[in-house]
Amino acid sequence: MHKPVALANAATIVGLGIYVACRVLTLVAPGLVFAVGRSWFHAIELESVQSATPIGIGTFLLGAITLSALIWITFYAFAQVYNRLAK
Repeated sequence: MHKPVALANAATIVGLGIYVACRVLTLVAPGLVFAVGRSWFHAIELESVQSATPIGIGTFLLGAITLSALIWITFYAFAQVYNRLAK
Protein backbone atom coordinates (compact mmCIF):
# COMPACT_ATOMS: atom_id res chain seq x y z
CA MET A 1 0.00 0.00 0.00
CA HIS A 2 1.18 3.48 -0.86
CA LYS A 3 0.64 6.54 1.27
CA PRO A 4 -0.91 8.89 -1.32
CA VAL A 5 0.33 12.16 0.20
CA ALA A 6 3.89 10.87 0.70
CA LEU A 7 4.05 9.50 -2.86
CA ALA A 8 2.64 12.72 -4.32
CA ASN A 9 5.08 14.85 -2.30
CA ALA A 10 8.06 12.72 -3.34
CA ALA A 11 7.13 12.75 -7.02
CA THR A 12 6.59 16.51 -6.92
CA ILE A 13 9.98 17.14 -5.33
CA VAL A 14 11.72 14.97 -7.93
CA GLY A 15 9.77 16.53 -10.80
CA LEU A 16 10.46 20.07 -9.62
CA GLY A 17 14.15 19.20 -9.23
CA ILE A 18 14.26 18.02 -12.84
CA TYR A 19 12.41 21.17 -13.97
CA VAL A 20 14.94 23.43 -12.22
CA ALA A 21 17.90 21.40 -13.52
CA CYS A 22 16.53 21.65 -17.05
CA ARG A 23 16.13 25.42 -16.66
CA VAL A 24 19.72 25.78 -15.47
CA LEU A 25 20.93 23.60 -18.33
CA THR A 26 19.09 25.75 -20.88
CA LEU A 27 20.88 28.81 -19.48
CA VAL A 28 24.40 27.36 -19.45
CA ALA A 29 24.26 24.97 -22.42
CA PRO A 30 21.27 25.64 -24.70
CA GLY A 31 22.95 23.83 -27.58
CA LEU A 32 23.18 20.66 -25.51
CA VAL A 33 19.48 20.82 -24.69
CA PHE A 34 18.59 20.97 -28.38
CA ALA A 35 21.10 18.24 -29.23
CA VAL A 36 19.42 15.95 -26.70
CA GLY A 37 16.00 16.99 -28.03
CA ARG A 38 17.05 16.14 -31.58
CA SER A 39 18.22 12.71 -30.40
CA TRP A 40 14.83 12.04 -28.75
CA PHE A 41 12.56 13.42 -31.50
CA HIS A 42 13.98 12.00 -34.70
CA ALA A 43 11.67 13.53 -37.27
CA ILE A 44 11.16 16.99 -35.75
CA GLU A 45 13.29 20.02 -36.64
CA LEU A 46 13.73 21.86 -33.32
CA GLU A 47 15.86 24.78 -34.51
CA SER A 48 12.78 26.52 -35.90
CA VAL A 49 11.23 26.67 -32.42
CA GLN A 50 14.39 27.60 -30.51
CA SER A 51 13.99 30.91 -28.69
CA ALA A 52 16.68 33.57 -28.92
CA THR A 53 15.97 34.73 -25.37
CA PRO A 54 15.46 32.65 -22.24
CA ILE A 55 12.08 32.64 -20.51
CA GLY A 56 11.45 35.23 -17.83
CA ILE A 57 11.22 34.50 -14.12
CA GLY A 58 7.44 34.90 -14.16
CA THR A 59 7.03 32.28 -16.85
CA PHE A 60 9.51 30.01 -15.07
CA LEU A 61 7.60 30.28 -11.78
CA LEU A 62 4.24 29.74 -13.48
CA GLY A 63 5.64 26.60 -15.11
CA ALA A 64 7.06 25.38 -11.79
CA ILE A 65 3.75 25.92 -9.97
CA THR A 66 1.54 24.35 -12.62
CA LEU A 67 3.91 21.41 -13.18
CA SER A 68 4.09 20.78 -9.43
CA ALA A 69 0.31 20.85 -9.14
CA LEU A 70 -0.09 18.47 -12.06
CA ILE A 71 2.49 16.03 -10.69
CA TRP A 72 1.02 16.13 -7.17
CA ILE A 73 -2.56 15.54 -8.31
CA THR A 74 -1.51 12.80 -10.74
CA PHE A 75 0.56 10.84 -8.23
CA TYR A 76 -1.99 11.27 -5.46
CA ALA A 77 -4.69 9.90 -7.75
CA PHE A 78 -2.35 7.11 -8.89
CA ALA A 79 -1.71 6.02 -5.28
CA GLN A 80 -5.42 6.11 -4.45
CA VAL A 81 -6.34 3.99 -7.47
CA TYR A 82 -3.40 1.62 -6.88
CA ASN A 83 -4.40 1.11 -3.24
CA ARG A 84 -8.01 0.32 -4.21
CA LEU A 85 -6.94 -2.12 -6.91
CA ALA A 86 -4.40 -3.80 -4.64
CA LYS A 87 -7.07 -4.74 -2.07
